[in-house]
Amino acid sequence: MSKKHQHKHGGAETPAEELDEKDLPEVSEPDIEVQPEDESVQEKKPDYYEQLVRLSADFDNYRKRTEREKASFLAYGKKQFAEKLLPAYEVLLRQRAELAKEEDKGECTASLKAVKDGLNMVFAELEKAFKAEGIEHMDVLDKPYDPATQEVVAMIPSSEDQDGLVLQEVQMGFTMDGKVLRPARVIVGQHAEG
Repeated sequence: MSKKHQHKHGGAETPAEELDEKDLPEVSEPDIEVQPEDESVQEKKPDYYEQLVRLSADFDNYRKRTEREKASFLAYGKKQFAEKLLPAYEVLLRQRAELAKEEDKGECTASLKAVKDGLNMVFAELEKAFKAEGIEHMDVLDKPYDPATQEVVAMIPSSEDQDGLVLQEVQMGFTMDGKVLRPARVIVGQHAEG
């Protein structure tokens, strides 16, 4: 060791370059005990990821519910509007049938034929609109009475082969998208035993 690399430190001479870990005094690390987190502290910590997942699920449920409600409101509005049009549609159907009977008898004048043609045009437009909305007239005549789609307004005596059949349609019935929009009001035949 050369003297120029020595310095005095607390009365002892040690070379500066030759200091290594074994020459350093040993310092013990402080005794720090790691305490497990208190459960009450853990419960107070917000779990942002869990909150985000819940919020996302809640929003998704809200979106789906509003879409269902919107579709339900639209269907309800469509049904209400169609129910208001049905009486006019039924009148047109009945008048068209009457005009067809008069034309078959040869009693149709030129002006009556013009009215019939106008009714047919209006009727065709209504039929297009009804078809687009899934509205159809129920064919019930001469078919067995169905309590799910028809209301009986009267029962009349009939032959055995007409027992339980719809003999007359008092008010037309309609379906919309396969569901009853307005039940048909019918007169049903009833065979009297004896």
